[in-house]
Amino acid sequence: MNQFEKIQQLTGNLPPFFPTEKVQLENAFNRVLQEDVIADLNMPPFNKSAMDGYACRLEDIGNELEVLEVINAGKIASLKIGKNQCVKIMTGAAVPPECDCVFMVEDAEELHGNKVRCTNLNTMKNICYLGEDYKEGDVLLKKGALINVPQMAVLAGAGYTEVLVSKRPKATVIATGSELVSPSETPKPGQIRNSNSSQVITQLRKMNLEVVDELMLVDEYELLTKSFNKALESSDFIVFTGGASVGDFDFIPEILKEQGFKLYWDHTGIKPGNPMTFSEKEGKFVFGLSGNPVSSFVQFELIAKPVICKLLGSNYTPLRVKARMNFTYQRKKANRLAIIPVVIDSAGAISEIPFHGSAHINALAFANALLEVPLGVSTIQNNEFAYVRPL
Repeated sequence: MNQFEKIQQLTGNLPPFFPTEKVQLENAFNRVLQEDVIADLNMPPFNKSAMDGYACRLEDIGNELEVLEVINAGKIASLKIGKNQCVKIMTGAAVPPECDCVFMVEDAEELHGNKVRCTNLNTMKNICYLGEDYKEGDVLLKKGALINVPQMAVLAGAGYTEVLVSKRPKATVIATGSELVSPSETPKPGQIRNSNSSQVITQLRKMNLEVVDELMLVDEYELLTKSFNKALESSDFIVFTGGASVGDFDFIPEILKEQGFKLYWDHTGIKPGNPMTFSEKEGKFVFGLSGNPVSSFVQFELIAKPVICKLLGSNYTPLRVKARMNFTYQRKKANRLAIIPVVIDSAGAISEIPFHGSAHINALAFANALLEVPLGVSTIQNNEFAYVRPL
């Protein structure tokens, strides 16, 4: 088992941690569902017409039919349908119980005396039957589902005006590095703008975490320790960028060890993004991500995101798909899982984009997927299939 597989196993064994709360349906979007959603009725709740047309008995489909009335959606037929009779019916309206066929308006020939004839005797029944979509008592959504747009509609359709979800965790993002300046500043020689904070904050907010503070700190042990302790008072998650490796000024591992945090891992086995820590103490969770922006992006997407989802009780599974290579990928060393920004083109093939390494942040802006190059694999040939993770 390689290091990344060990991390996946450790992540899978993490128990849900965060408590639950009831929220109004309109506030449930992008939250993690913490109850099974059960259907309180059949859907459809009646046999309904799948289109605008005429409802009749199938045995009469080839005959002249007398139109008794028009049935709109929300209305029930007031007359009983007999031999060679029909009703004009709108999409979504309840089909009269005597009828077992609906033919489309486009297949109807209007005749004299309020009569019609079906001109297409191969017409389908065009009826959505009671309970066809689901039955009363069926599980519509399972506990752990992320409530996205379709899930909002399902909840509303099932009559849920309040929803049990995981509470939103709070997070602090701390970018470390004496070389960092804010995005509004022009860097001097030896300095770079802090892009990591904006990236990580957006990734956290995309997961619906509440980012309560953002700090940019120089590599000073006492300052980092003081700021870390303050962040612990307000946040469930603290995410460091930079300072997590083994350099002379990488103080994060030392601070965590000194304060008694349990270290789950200190490297990932991924290129880019090998140095990374994840620690926990008394319900406070700390990620130490790389200071290189591509590395920190990859670490968050492949590792931090699944960890956060697991702690929230989410059944999140990252999407990995196989696609055909549209270029040949080669590397000299194959001692780690490599993650490469790529583009899935309109034909579904994996296309190459310029990528110069862990600091090449704008490569991600042109990518729509991450190519996985497994440990031990140095070459993936053109037209071979490989796994990618859509972004």
